[in-house]
Amino acid sequence: MFKRILITTLGLLTGFSLMAAPVFGAASDVSVKVEKPKTPTRVNNFNLNFVALDIQGRTMTVKCYKKAPADVAFTQFGSDIALSAGGNTANCAVTSGILGDNGTYQFYVTAAADADTATSETVSVNFDTNGPGDPRDYQKNKTGSCEYTIHFKTADDSGMTVKVEVYRSENTSFSADDSSRVLTIAAGSNEIHDTTNTVPDCGKNYYFAIRSFDSAGNGSGIVGDSEITIVNSTTTTTTTQQTTGAIPVSGSGGSVLGLTATEGGEGATGTNGEALGETSPSAEVVTMPQNDDRITTARNLLLGGGILLLGALIYAFWKKKQTPTE
Repeated sequence: MFKRILITTLGLLTGFSLMAAPVFGAASDVSVKVEKPKTPTRVNNFNLNFVALDIQGRTMTVKCYKKAPADVAFTQFGSDIALSAGGNTANCAVTSGILGDNGTYQFYVTAAADADTATSETVSVNFDTNGPGDPRDYQKNKTGSCEYTIHFKTADDSGMTVKVEVYRSENTSFSADDSSRVLTIAAGSNEIHDTTNTVPDCGKNYYFAIRSFDSAGNGSGIVGDSEITIVNSTTTTTTTQQTTGAIPVSGSGGSVLGLTATEGGEGATGTNGEALGETSPSAEVVTMPQNDDRITTARNLLLGGGILLLGALIYAFWKKKQTPTE
């Protein structure tokens, strides 16, 4: 009887092992994951980061692939990337030579160690440099001893405007950037806004400028007080037009105050829709497991359960032998 139970148990364990082998053995020892870059974006030069691993500790080769809006298929870009034994983190350099026309670009990477290969998920980036329309109807009024009210209407640009930034200075020449920004207002297209700003010194005169942005970070032209000069990077733009305290947008009898913004060290004309201060896209950071813990755990559970079952049967047989027969 005991021999029959023992043979049955061993047969079941062998069967379980054979059934489990294809399930866990199908998992590749090579894995690769690519992070999701910021989208939409106006940045045409960024790194597409990835992490590739091989649990056998072999050297690896990674290739980067892209598909532009007008492409019918994916093509490799850049040279093959060699990784040290076991894998590492690296990146595919996405440049202006890849991101040209506005539209949606797709990317993925492959990793190989000997004959084992893996392909990452495909990520998309919406490249957009159009920019929102310029704000209009700008007015500045001193509504208190220490308070100014800024009035404006956003452009009717079919939803491109998502926010308006307000810049302030006690000088007539200043940079419209993070150093002078005092307000960020959530605003859609074709909206009228009146916003107040309390100044630090009630005895001084202050000068203001405003600018619209879209979701990709593109900026409109700058509108502000007529006597100000906006200085950004190496470009200085001055207006001599005298209006009722403001520089109206083009088409309403005045002019938009232009500027040059900096992006990654390269200037771009503000009236062409470039945004200020953005140097790289943000992305969701992705981490990868260092080995396939599921395989190890499942195998340990299977072997441990079999050993416990076999031990229980042997103990039961021994116990039966120790019981005196009446």
